[in-house]
Amino acid sequence: MINLILQIFNMAIYADSWKTSLPVVLFGMVGIFIVIGVIILFTYLLNKVTSKSKKNKKGDDENSD
Repeated sequence: MINLILQIFNMAIYADSWKTSLPVVLFGMVGIFIVIGVIILFTYLLNKVTSKSKKNKKGDDENSD
């Protein structure tokens, strides 16, 4: 049991695997943040383009009564 735990800790300490995997992880995280930013920007622009102005909303409310 103790040998298994020691083997797991030894596997976690290898610096070569960190050096190769860390840039890949960082590249993936930057990509995720860029995609989220594009989705937020696209949603914001769609809301601006498709929303009616306040004057039209006020006029529509009066006409519906």
